[in-house]
Amino acid sequence: MGKKIGVEGDVLATPGTSPYPPADNGAWAPGKVSETSCATVASGGKKGLLKATCTFNFTGTQTTPNGPVPVSGSETVTLEAKASTLTSAGKVLLLDGEEQAGNYGNKLKVVASQQKLTTS
Repeated sequence: MGKKIGVEGDVLATPGTSPYPPADNGAWAPGKVSETSCATVASGGKKGLLKATCTFNFTGTQTTPNGPVPVSGSETVTLEAKASTLTSAGKVLLLDGEEQAGNYGNKLKVVASQQKLTTS
């Protein structure tokens, strides 16, 4: 059986656990996932996805002899489709389970919500 394609709204952003240097504690927060959809493939009114991008923002502190110092930073993670048998206008579509992680563990992953469109 083939893999399901991802459609609009199917990309999940999961924050990482590694601090942004030079912080020794803090947390990542995902921003809005920006999805690039195709015009020719859709299921249930949602278009198939070609790419997704999300900027994760870090807020934390670095412990110093003079007390904690605020640290902030960001990381952008881009998920692009790997090779597939299902394309739209020559561009490869994102499939269920595809994921991309950044340097600090921030991750984008496709969790397909539709059942009709699959690879062969």
